[in-house]
Amino acid sequence: EMQHWPVACQHCENPACTKVCPVGATWKDEQTGIVRQDYDKCIGCRMCMAACPYNARTFNWNDPVRATGASYGDARVPERARGVMEKCTLCKERTDEGDEPMCVRCCPADARIFGDLDDPDSAVSRLRRDQGAEVLLEDKGTRPQVFYVR
Repeated sequence: EMQHWPVACQHCENPACTKVCPVGATWKDEQTGIVRQDYDKCIGCRMCMAACPYNARTFNWNDPVRATGASYGDARVPERARGVMEKCTLCKERTDEGDEPMCVRCCPADARIFGDLDDPDSAVSRLRRDQGAEVLLEDKGTRPQVFYVR
């Protein structure tokens, strides 16, 4: 049996990446539970990349280049410079305003759901409870907050 599961930052309860960042550029927002990245603080040491068991970090080796030659996407998202780490931010600029991340909004199969796990009546909590959601690499002790339903 083969399955395809998209993997990005798992926004762990116990994130390995935050423990190794020497400058505090990666941290967990205790209010939202989202693992955040301060791109201005990042020194590009790639320690977070090495610590993440999900391979959910990338390093910007080159200056950003837009395929169209023009800026696109949400204008509020800062352009990341060469030499810093990248990760899924769950579209911070959108979720801070109560909107859902763009991957959820644009998924043509409605296969992605975003919500409050602390609210037992939220769609994401019901799916997790009723359909036996799974997490990746449970044995790593990071307690990921991204769940997969078959």
